[in-house]
Amino acid sequence: MLLRRATAADAPRIGQLFYDTITQVNAADYTPAQVAAWRAGWQNLPGWAAKIEQQYFLVAEATPDTLGGFASLASDGYLDFLFVSAAHQRQGIARQLLTALLEQAVRLGLSGVHTDASSTARPFFSHHGFRLKREQELVVRGVRLTNYRMNQLLAPPLRPTT
Repeated sequence: MLLRRATAADAPRIGQLFYDTITQVNAADYTPAQVAAWRAGWQNLPGWAAKIEQQYFLVAEATPDTLGGFASLASDGYLDFLFVSAAHQRQGIARQLLTALLEQAVRLGLSGVHTDASSTARPFFSHHGFRLKREQELVVRGVRLTNYRMNQLLAPPLRPTT
């Protein structure tokens, strides 16, 4: 799996992977109404392009024409997205993407990373050292969804001794 920075040209494939993953993977943990509300913005190409431009946004390419996943980190340490396609689940892609984002957070000098994990993603984040801060209920397109605010503290970079 090749990890690389996303570009605006990736936006259509990112949107499609977002839609497909929510429909095929997250649907196990959410009702049909919740799935429909959550995935509804998938075709917002200007929105995807803005996230790609504003965040440290990575794609994982299975082949030059196939995305296996994507993830993004905002400059304040907010892990905004971490999605892996249904066809590439349990292959270590989410771990690779998370590792790359945490390395970027360290390069930025951040003291921690936080995310709003779905019910589907919560066990993954827990397994990788994130701590649950609180359960949250939000309304998306008139439908209530539950997610989980989670964070992970980062070790400060070692400073050379003089």
